[in-house]
Amino acid sequence: MKTMIVLFLLLGFTSAFAADIKFGAFIDTYYAYDSNLPRNNERAFITQPERHNEPGFNLVHGDVQYSGEKVHGRLAVQGGNSVEKNTKGGPDERNFARYVQESYVGVKLGDGTWIDAGIFLGNIGMESWISKDNWTYTRSLFLDYVPYYSSGVRLSHQLSTSESFQLQVLNGWQNINETNDSKAIGLQYQRPLSEKVTFTYNNFLGDERIVSKSDRFRGYHNFILKWLSSESWNFLGGIDFGHQAQQKNSGIDAWAATSLTARQILSSVQSLAYRLEYYLDPHQSNIVTGTKNGFNVVSASMNYDQQVLKNLLWRTEVRGFFSKDEIYPDGERSKNRWDGLFVTSLSWWI
Repeated sequence: MKTMIVLFLLLGFTSAFAADIKFGAFIDTYYAYDSNLPRNNERAFITQPERHNEPGFNLVHGDVQYSGEKVHGRLAVQGGNSVEKNTKGGPDERNFARYVQESYVGVKLGDGTWIDAGIFLGNIGMESWISKDNWTYTRSLFLDYVPYYSSGVRLSHQLSTSESFQLQVLNGWQNINETNDSKAIGLQYQRPLSEKVTFTYNNFLGDERIVSKSDRFRGYHNFILKWLSSESWNFLGGIDFGHQAQQKNSGIDAWAATSLTARQILSSVQSLAYRLEYYLDPHQSNIVTGTKNGFNVVSASMNYDQQVLKNLLWRTEVRGFFSKDEIYPDGERSKNRWDGLFVTSLSWWI
């Protein structure tokens, strides 16, 4: 990691006159209120926003980007409640590298072809880790349970002006340091189906050994359609399927999720977004609830955006969750099938 950072800085300084170096920063503040009044103010089964009735920072990061003709890269350090929650209980929980959002260097191999190595944001999902880039403030349920960062090597190729392909060789499912002897593979393919519709496919294929030394192959498939219907309405839909070899038996456990978001553009500075989603993980392969039916949840939300300034965004969202089992903790040491959320945020960037 130290070598990567030093290399990045050397490349930036020695090539300052041949390419652009850009510095940036992002601050996402929020206040959230959970209808179940969870104990210790910690909300369950979600990374953004993580704290109840406790104003805080969802995500803060600073970065430097280098864009050269033959070399490019990005170094970004981060902090905030979402960073702490996303790594809690994982292999990088006590790893200082979790505060590195991205740290990679890439070399151009040919026209439209790059190879990058280091830590980079995950390829799976229709929403970004950076809240301002999404149509809703909170991320969809299935985006909270896929890697938001990856570590390894990726090869990107621009097939045409609008069609692209990416191959990744990774250390694993959201872990910076290797946890076993196997490597994982990630793919991404994106192409337009028409002037207004874009299709994207992402996947993850790898051995995720958790309980014992035996193989535990995991596959994940993510399908996305983005439809820019008109100047007033846009639509974004995703369907995900996951499957994993059982650790102690010879069977396969599977889970699935889907989400549909409609964005209504009211003006150049105002918009609304409506989202409906469903997540089904009966075997608790990806989300552990300790209940009979596992994570079986329907969610709906409504989001309002106000662009206060060019680089200042105010967002407010209300969201509801309904589970088949009682999984949502409240302040009375009991659990409910329902959970409600109100959150308002102010984000600023340069």
